[in-house]
Amino acid sequence: MTKARIGVIGAGWWATQFHIPSLKTYEKADLAGVADVKPEKARAAADYYDLQNTYDDHRDLLAAGVDGVVIAVQHAYHYQIARDALDAGVHVLVEKPMTLTAADAWDLVERAKSNGLHLMVGYTYQFTRHAQAAREIVRSGKIGELQLVSGIYTSWVESYLRGRPQDYAEAFGFPVTGPEPDSYSDPKRAGGGQGHLQVTHPMGMALWVTGRRAVEVFALMQSYDLAVDLVDSFSYRLDNGAIGAMASTGAMRPNQRLDQGFVYAGSGGFVRQDLAGGRLEAQYNDGTSERFTDLSEDELYPAHMPSRGLVDLILGEGENLAPGEAGARVVEFLEAGYRSSISGRPIKVDSLAGGCSP
Repeated sequence: MTKARIGVIGAGWWATQFHIPSLKTYEKADLAGVADVKPEKARAAADYYDLQNTYDDHRDLLAAGVDGVVIAVQHAYHYQIARDALDAGVHVLVEKPMTLTAADAWDLVERAKSNGLHLMVGYTYQFTRHAQAAREIVRSGKIGELQLVSGIYTSWVESYLRGRPQDYAEAFGFPVTGPEPDSYSDPKRAGGGQGHLQVTHPMGMALWVTGRRAVEVFALMQSYDLAVDLVDSFSYRLDNGAIGAMASTGAMRPNQRLDQGFVYAGSGGFVRQDLAGGRLEAQYNDGTSERFTDLSEDELYPAHMPSRGLVDLILGEGENLAPGEAGARVVEFLEAGYRSSISGRPIKVDSLAGGCSP
C-alpha cells in the first residue's frame, strides 16, 4: 500500500478547516469522500475542496471501502460512529473528547485491540517536539519521582458555549462552515462545556506526558448563566500518588493573550511547558538545566497533523502519539470530574467502570 484511503465523517467546522485540507494535500492519502447527516454540508465541503463522493449516512461511506476514517461530529455521536467503523474493520481517528463516558471509551479501546486496528484521538499538542521532549524527560525519571502536575488552560470559547459561533467567524475564518449553534451549548450533544470542549486538551497532554492515570478527582465548576460549564477547577490524584491541579476558563476574548501550560514537578527537578508561548525548560536539583528552542508560530498548534498521523499509522509508519488508551483516561477523568461537581465529593475513577453511582 502506497496510499491510505481515508473518509471524513462530519463536514462541520474542524473537518472543513483542518482535516479535509490536510488530507487533500498529503501525498500519502487518498481522500475517498465525506459524510454528514446534513447532505447540504457534505456537498458544500465537496464543492469547496473538489471531492467526488458525498454520503448522508456514515455507514455508506464505510461500505465504500476505506482504510480509515476521521470522525469529527458532535460529541454525543462519537461513540456510535467510531464503534461502527471499528466493527467494519476500519482504522479510526475520533475527535476529542473521545466519548462522553468512560465505559464507551474503554469499549472502543477493546474493540480496536481485538480487531487489530489503530485508534487515535484528535489531540494536537502531542505532535510538537516540545511535547515529545517533555514526555521523554518526565518518563525517563530525570526529574525523579513525579510529585505534582500543575496546569492552567485559558481559552476563548464562551460564544460557542452560548450557541453563538458566528461571533468567532472573523477570528477563525470558517472557510466552509462554522459549528452548529447547538454543537457546544446543548448538553445533549456536547456533554459538558469547558471540560469536554477544552480541558480535554491539556489533560490529554498531562496524562500522555506522564504516562499516568487519574484515580481520584474532585472538581468545582461554574456555569453562570450558561447551560454548560464555563469555569472549571480540578484537583486529582494520579496512580503513583502524585497530586494534580487543573484550572480552566473559556471566558477569554480573541484579542487576549492566553495562559496554557504545565509544571511537572518531581523529587529531582521540574519541567515547565508553556503550550501557548511555545517554551520548554527543565531544571534539576543538581543545578543543571535544559532549555529547548522555542516553537515557531507554525509549530505551536499543528492542527493538520492528527489526520496525517492516522495515514502514517495505516501505512505502517510512525508512532501513535494520541492513542485510544490515553484518550480513554481523559474521558474517565472528566466523567469523574463532572460527577464530583454535582455531588460535592471526590470521585474514585474506578467507581465509573461498572456504571456505579459515585
